[in-house]
Amino acid sequence: MSRISNYTELMAERKRVEDEIKFHKQVLRDGVQNLRGKLEPFLYLLPFLNVFKKKTSDHPVLQFISSLGIDLLVGQKLLSKSNWFTRLVVPLFLKGVSAKAIGSLKA
Repeated sequence: MSRISNYTELMAERKRVEDEIKFHKQVLRDGVQNLRGKLEPFLYLLPFLNVFKKKTSDHPVLQFISSLGIDLLVGQKLLSKSNWFTRLVVPLFLKGVSAKAIGSLKA
């Protein structure tokens, strides 16, 4: 990049940078749309699984202990070398399953 020596060169550089920003924003938008298109079939499974839905529990202490155990054992120990997506999704899924199991307990 050469030095800018006058106002017209400054305005030309500004226009070039703004155009570059617009281009990269469009590339990001296209990437997000592409990702949404690829994830759409999985989004239809969420209501079917109904695991990620937050439910109130009649056993809050048991729920807290299971959640803490999942975070410590699964999140930090078993999945320590996995990728970030797996470390995010697996504990959420297990917490949902444990919430359903604990919620089905008859008091």
